[in-house]
Amino acid sequence: MQPYKLEEYPYRELEEIVHKEGIDTIILPVGTIEPHGTHLPLGTDSYIPIAMGQYVAGKLKALLLPPIHYGVTTSLHGYFGSVRIKPETLEELVYEILESMKIHGFKYALILNGHGGNTQALESAAKRAWLNLKMAVMVVDWWTLARERGVTQRILGKSGGHAATDETAMMLAINPGLVKKNLYDSKALCTYSSGVKAFPTPGTIINYSEEEGEVEFKEASAREYFEAVSELILCLFTEFKDRAAQLTQRTCP
Repeated sequence: MQPYKLEEYPYRELEEIVHKEGIDTIILPVGTIEPHGTHLPLGTDSYIPIAMGQYVAGKLKALLLPPIHYGVTTSLHGYFGSVRIKPETLEELVYEILESMKIHGFKYALILNGHGGNTQALESAAKRAWLNLKMAVMVVDWWTLARERGVTQRILGKSGGHAATDETAMMLAINPGLVKKNLYDSKALCTYSSGVKAFPTPGTIINYSEEEGEVEFKEASAREYFEAVSELILCLFTEFKDRAAQLTQRTCP
């Protein structure tokens, strides 16, 4: 099923569809614009949640909102093409979007985040939406979820990282033409350490572990990985909605 995209409908037609189909859920993809190695596009963190949003919205009765392409880029800010907005700017933007959709009668929201720098701002916006609006919101950092649930290791045999094998596989599944294998440069690699913080980060590929090694272009398993992560998100959000509905009924009769 093709997802319902907010921006593609005249308002009266969309209102009729939402009421007829009983759509009570919105999906909001959020990314950022920053370097991803020398082989992935600046919009990688947006392309991935947008594609996941289309996948999930197509299987779930939900309205897919236009994405937010700009995010909280810090450690890679300054590399050519990077764009940064302040955390409070992102938080307020997302909260006001949620507030608008609540006014239109939507009760649940799934925020698909593609960038770690956004996490705190998105969590704050989601928390405010629940406390102030009684809109139930789930925020998903897909890469962390995939790693914690063992999906990345099982399918890709890696732990992943920024612009590493997991994000590369996602882009191969979504739009292989945007993955420039011939431009890949292993000198862009560095490994994340909780004991070291440097601004700007001395590399645009950031591995989660020393064992990760060089980026691998796993085309054969790319689609499997994308679908496995998207299905996991779909499952978790469906469970969340069921539980949130019961809580909402108790607290907001």
